[in-house]
Amino acid sequence: MTNLDCDYWFPTPIYRTMVSNYQELNKELLLLIREHKEKNEGIQGSNIQGYHSKSNLQWEPIAKVLCDTMRKIEQAEALTQPCELVELWYNINPPQSHNANHTHPRCDWSGVYYIQTPENSGMLHIDDPRDRAHMTLPKQKPAKDISPMLWRTTHYQPTPGMLLFFPSWLSHSVGINLNTNTGDKADRISMSFNFIQGWFR
Repeated sequence: MTNLDCDYWFPTPIYRTMVSNYQELNKELLLLIREHKEKNEGIQGSNIQGYHSKSNLQWEPIAKVLCDTMRKIEQAEALTQPCELVELWYNINPPQSHNANHTHPRCDWSGVYYIQTPENSGMLHIDDPRDRAHMTLPKQKPAKDISPMLWRTTHYQPTPGMLLFFPSWLSHSVGINLNTNTGDKADRISMSFNFIQGWFR
């Protein structure tokens, strides 16, 4: 039998970390977000029925408690230029709301930090960024039996304190919040952000 080699090229990096002392951080962020929402109208972004704040919160007190953690991630091995935080916002997704598939144009790196994630409140879905790969979808073995580099989609189960950081061109969406509780505790709450690397300045 002929030996069959297979090389895997061009993986897409998604950096993931758990923020230390996130319990205290999230308590503070939750209070700031609820207070901010009461005084400010949201905007329409990828949100379907949920609340999307304006994207300029990097200048607001709400950003201060999180920015230091995000800036540490820009020092990851693959990032050779300093980054500047250019946009920061939060999403509040009550039951039955979700975020449609989208990218983050005019940026280099984007990410999300999770503050409140009740059970069944929706996963982060990430698609294969190669559009041509979706023209034909050969039947594959179950995902558990093949290399993750062959997957056409993947997902992350949000949990409080998790911070994800990925290229801004990576297509992603958030599933429907199917939590059956009522009131504020049923909301999925996260903060999202965009960085631009220094060579564009």
